[in-house]
Amino acid sequence: MKSFRERSRFPELDLTPLIDILFMLIIFFVLAASFDRGAVTVELPRGTASEVSETRPLVITVTKEGHFLLDGGATASPEETLAAAAAAAAAGRPVSIAGDVAAPWGTVAELLDLLRSGGVTSVGLLFTERGVP
Repeated sequence: MKSFRERSRFPELDLTPLIDILFMLIIFFVLAASFDRGAVTVELPRGTASEVSETRPLVITVTKEGHFLLDGGATASPEETLAAAAAAAAAGRPVSIAGDVAAPWGTVAELLDLLRSGGVTSVGLLFTERGVP
């Protein structure tokens, strides 16, 4: 058995917990820094606003390719889009469509018809203000 003097001369430090914490911090900061990179860029048409809603609306984005995105999330099918819009309208939450300038008008018109046939009676269209780059 080693004496007290021999043990204290070369203390051993276990660095494994420190390394684990450092790796966790690195992973956290890498993930936190990359959250905004998944955003979809949509160029909205220009116009003037008639009113501004106080509650946050459910935004259905129509991309250039004609895909639907719910609140900027993953691609949604027309059935998922209708279900989410109907639930939002039933809860009193406004429903808005953000269609890209290059999106096919037929896709936006079909979405409006789908929402109307599903019982969503009030839908807003999002755009950027005129004169704002």
